[in-house]
Amino acid sequence: MGHIFYLHGFASGPKPQSPKVALLRELGHQVRCLDTGGNYRSADYLNALYTTVRRSAFPDLLVGTSLGGFWARYFGVQLDCPWVALNPALHPSQTLARTTGTLQRFDVDATFAWSDSNASAYLPFEDRWLDSEVPGLIIAAADDDVVDAEETRRLCGRSRFVKLPRGGHALANIDDYADLLADFIASVVR
Repeated sequence: MGHIFYLHGFASGPKPQSPKVALLRELGHQVRCLDTGGNYRSADYLNALYTTVRRSAFPDLLVGTSLGGFWARYFGVQLDCPWVALNPALHPSQTLARTTGTLQRFDVDATFAWSDSNASAYLPFEDRWLDSEVPGLIIAAADDDVVDAEETRRLCGRSRFVKLPRGGHALANIDDYADLLADFIASVVR
């Protein structure tokens, strides 16, 4: 049984009962959802990971969706830990600059403020790990309306890239990639 950290995306929060987390558990793994406390700055994700590592076992795998996928890749390379990114926002300084102001969270009835400076603070974290040897898998949907799958392909570096014909940004069509995910996890988690 592997120990997996799941990183949520922008304007979201930990969802331990989500279908994606449920799939990881059904595959026999223990899953811990990182919690950024409703904050999405780079410092908030760094703090959430380091807090979770201090409180539990070191992860065997990092999995993230959207902005969480960006961080799964970043932390995976930093920690020499395999990772999976689902429709990752690999250039968050650009992706997140499109949505500024007072924003609604997707997971709870709450808002938060987001600015251009919050988005541009991601620049130092981008494009640094394209040549990494750490095993990584990126799954992107061709019909994602937030992150462009072809741009993601160009930024995937040496990681494995799989483009699905559908799934939208949420990639809620888990049955379309469950076997792929299971096979990758089985190959990297002992």
